[in-house]
Amino acid sequence: MLVEKIEKTKKGMYKITVLGKEYLFSEDTIVEYRMTLGHETNEEELKNALKREELQSFYSKACSYQIRYAKGEVKVREYLKNKEVSKEGINQIIDKMKKNKILNDNDLIDSIILFLSRKGNGKALIKEKLYQRGFYKKDIEERMEYMDMEEYKNGLIKLYQKVSHKYDKYDPYIKKEKLKAYLLSRGYTYSEIVFLF
Repeated sequence: MLVEKIEKTKKGMYKITVLGKEYLFSEDTIVEYRMTLGHETNEEELKNALKREELQSFYSKACSYQIRYAKGEVKVREYLKNKEVSKEGINQIIDKMKKNKILNDNDLIDSIILFLSRKGNGKALIKEKLYQRGFYKKDIEERMEYMDMEEYKNGLIKLYQKVSHKYDKYDPYIKKEKLKAYLLSRGYTYSEIVFLF
């Protein structure tokens, strides 16, 4: 089986003709498999090149998905599984994403914790939202220990200041109780909010 023709396409891919059949490959695949004009190839090599190209395509899609929607490892695995990628392929893609520092659950958890704490969410609500995003419990617990307590406290104070005027029409005791109930519903504990009253 000889590589009969190589033609560059507009999308940066290469159209390679082998035995009258056309295949699309990236430059990396062509270099890796040394697919030059007149190169002698066999069916197994061609099959491996096509498999590599398919994995590279899924890798690109997984990277786009992770970056666009800020998803963790579990959700990226689900995404790839729904795309009918093999378990071996999923593991290769996840490993490559971790190696290239595209997929890092700890950094993602830290940024979500910081964002949510600044928005006035208590620890319980933050944990719940992280569980919903599919992060592992041990990773959540570990990262919660390192959360910036200054930002967390500032988020609580801002939330308190933002909502306290809504309860001005009530007498002081009822206002205080309604504020406590609201802050507790936002995931804060009683010990965290007691200093406000």
